[in-house]
Amino acid sequence: MQPDFLPGAPALRTRSRRLLVRQALLDRLAGPEPGQRRCIVLRAPPGFGKTSLLLTWQRQLVAAEIDIAWVRLADIEGGDLQFMAALMAALAGIDSAIPRAAVVHARPDADAIERLVIALVRGVAAHGRRIVLIVDDAHRAESGNVLNALQLLVEYAPSNLLCVFAGRDHLPVTMAHAPVSKSVLELRNEDLRFTLAESLDYLRMRLPCIDERAAAAIHLLTEGWPALLRLAGAEVRRRRGTPSPLLHGRPDPEPFAAYFRAHVFPRLSVTQRRLLTLCAATARFSAALCADLAGEGYTAPLCAELLEPMVREGLLTALPHRMAGERWWQLHPLARAVLLLDFGAWPEAEQRKVHVSAWQSLTLRGMHHEDVRHALAAGDTDAAGRLAERGALTLFLQGRMSEVISLVRQLDPATLCTNPNLRLWMGWVELAEYRLDDCAGTVARLRAEASRLEPAMRYRLTLLDCLLAIRSDDNDAVSRLLPELLEAPPEADDFALAGRRNVLSWLYLHRGEFDEARRIQRDEPPPMIGGEPIVGTLFGALVGQCLIGLSYAVEGHMQRAERIYRNVLREAHERGARCAEAARLTAQLLVEVLYEQHGPIVAARFIQDQLGTHDGLIPDTTLRMIIVSNRAQQAAGRLREALAHLGQAAGFLQRYRMDRALACVLFERLRVELACNDVDAARASFQELDALHARHPDEDPRTLRQIGDVLARARIVLAVHDGELPFALAKIEALRERYEQRGQVNLVVSLLLHAAEVERRLGRGGASAARVRAALRLGHRLGLMQTLLSAHDNALALIRTVATEPQLDPVLVFYAERIEALARSLRDETAAPPPTTRFPEDRSVTRLLTLREAEIAELLLQSLPNKKIALTLGLSLDTVKWHLKNIYLKLDAHGRDAVAERMRHELARDGRK
Repeated sequence: MQPDFLPGAPALRTRSRRLLVRQALLDRLAGPEPGQRRCIVLRAPPGFGKTSLLLTWQRQLVAAEIDIAWVRLADIEGGDLQFMAALMAALAGIDSAIPRAAVVHARPDADAIERLVIALVRGVAAHGRRIVLIVDDAHRAESGNVLNALQLLVEYAPSNLLCVFAGRDHLPVTMAHAPVSKSVLELRNEDLRFTLAESLDYLRMRLPCIDERAAAAIHLLTEGWPALLRLAGAEVRRRRGTPSPLLHGRPDPEPFAAYFRAHVFPRLSVTQRRLLTLCAATARFSAALCADLAGEGYTAPLCAELLEPMVREGLLTALPHRMAGERWWQLHPLARAVLLLDFGAWPEAEQRKVHVSAWQSLTLRGMHHEDVRHALAAGDTDAAGRLAERGALTLFLQGRMSEVISLVRQLDPATLCTNPNLRLWMGWVELAEYRLDDCAGTVARLRAEASRLEPAMRYRLTLLDCLLAIRSDDNDAVSRLLPELLEAPPEADDFALAGRRNVLSWLYLHRGEFDEARRIQRDEPPPMIGGEPIVGTLFGALVGQCLIGLSYAVEGHMQRAERIYRNVLREAHERGARCAEAARLTAQLLVEVLYEQHGPIVAARFIQDQLGTHDGLIPDTTLRMIIVSNRAQQAAGRLREALAHLGQAAGFLQRYRMDRALACVLFERLRVELACNDVDAARASFQELDALHARHPDEDPRTLRQIGDVLARARIVLAVHDGELPFALAKIEALRERYEQRGQVNLVVSLLLHAAEVERRLGRGGASAARVRAALRLGHRLGLMQTLLSAHDNALALIRTVATEPQLDPVLVFYAERIEALARSLRDETAAPPPTTRFPEDRSVTRLLTLREAEIAELLLQSLPNKKIALTLGLSLDTVKWHLKNIYLKLDAHGRDAVAERMRHELARDGRK
């Protein structure tokens, strides 16, 4: 029986220490069939768990009755003879016969080492049983004779001997005579890092109550470095009642400083240590930036030569994408935290000099967040303000609004207050975050001191005011601003003129001036900034095309709208992350087309999979997604769930004072309450709608989707329910005439079917059929189907009756059959709708993602590969890749690491809350 304590092994009993069983690595160590592997090399910096791994492997080897000899060079004092003596003693611990011949042949001459090795390998071969020889701390093998002995042991090893070398540095032992490549296994620090699953198991072993999310945060901070993981666990356990910042992903340097300074930094040269300390001041760096920080005498090639070895040490990670044509690195987060302590101890003047060099260098590379941060750290708030203005404009025009937000937020309130241009940018940030009251306050204050603004900035303020009115669903306010918007001053910059084009289109289509809305996009010059076309942002040409599609959709021409939406979506995806806003708006607008052609359940699934939430980029899309999701519940007979959803939607719309959308939701609620035979509740909803209308007595009669129109439709529905049929028919005719005058012919289709039902109840069958035929002709021309089905409960029966008429146009007969097929698909038991989407209070990173995308992003945070993500979520690999593409687009991320970084910041932000 092999004893627990082996000659030369670390002086501890293995059963007294709980070691994590890293089965995947143990399987790799076990390797191919016995005799095929000649050598294993474990090479990694200190603290990567080389000895711990070998100790756990020792248990398996002992259980398999494999003999082990362990030589630890760190314990050997003296020279070559002491090493050979230790080697022979370790083998003698297995079988005293193994080194017997070596003792006989020990003579002090030039061939002594080779003679001893040959004698030992003969003894090993004669022993017969498998032997694993472990040489720990192999980097201590500095003597030529010792290295020669190790080389010969590998070259001359019989089939029953496996040599294992564990050390920190490259071991100058070649495997030139190894028969096949599988005979050598080399594991480096990247192989020895803990995976997320191993980190979770390790931390739970020492902290049984740790939350999985907190454990994942610690794994990210330590990057799977075993010694750091052990120190992190000890720190969390030490604090007990006081939560450690490590649990929230914040790199507290205190528990790790002693380890880095004792075991890691001494392995660096003085120059390397200084360069790392300089680079710790930056979040990421290139060789050229490092040279700029280091100053005279340093070049980019020299810095690259000095930095590259530190990747192997585990201190640096090469970022996957080149930026500004350069290769970039980032420091290990905990090493950086410790180095920042050292940097903070430098004289303040020297620190400021570094920050000045950093922001000047980063500005040349277009890295806007970093240059502002360093300008602030250098104490130059004026420079920080100028850089923030320039960066905000650049990022906004690239469609990277989330980065504009984080950029402006770096500035302190005093800097914002003294700079009206920056306050204007703060207004854009507030608008993007749906902080509409804050934005309105910013606009009001800036208008009160408009004389301080240059004419170009005043026109930008007009544009912001218009967009605030659009986001607030205040068409009347936009109409009041129209003259100011049309009178662009000569000094108006390209930024404002680009936005003006799309705002005017939106305004005209909501006034029913569809041709004018389309003319602006067709005839006016395309938006340009500095001679470059603007494509994917809210001011860009793609959003302009979306508005053309929306103008057709509001008219009711769904087929035209769909063609435009599909083309825009294709181009936006081809162009990538910079067209994220255009892609998201187009997908939101496409919901209505899917609803018409495939029904509410298909459209609701699209909302869940592609969009995630109901808060659209404009009020139109918000309302469409709410109604579509709700009608999916209604189609499945889940009326109570539909009512609960509408109640939440009403609260959401009230919070943002989107009264016109709220009116439509109240009308939808009234219809569902009548379907539930809750007449009292329906009348209460009508009273709420009437009170809402009373708050808007001066609606512009040219504006579409007026609250008064929604109230009129609610009055019609109640009148039909109460049997007041002539009154209902008169109201239908009046409203139909109003819609036709405005060009909202899609709404006429629904009114025609309402009129047909009233005529039927009045006993006028011929008039009812004529109304249905008119609805079918108009609906077919516009490409509508679900609108006809959802007009009222008896609409399908009316269509069926007319479809049997022998003289009916075959085109309309086929159209009626398609409507019937859509109705059958909604009755299909397998066509269950997805759960209604939540109405979030926050504007966090995950708000931008669908529920499925958020799950995948969290798994990226755990460093899982695509195949493991697919297995975990029960998805195909192609589906995971498709979702990843959408995640990169929505978060403006350029790879898995960038997504993980965004999610890590989210964890830290949640922890601060």
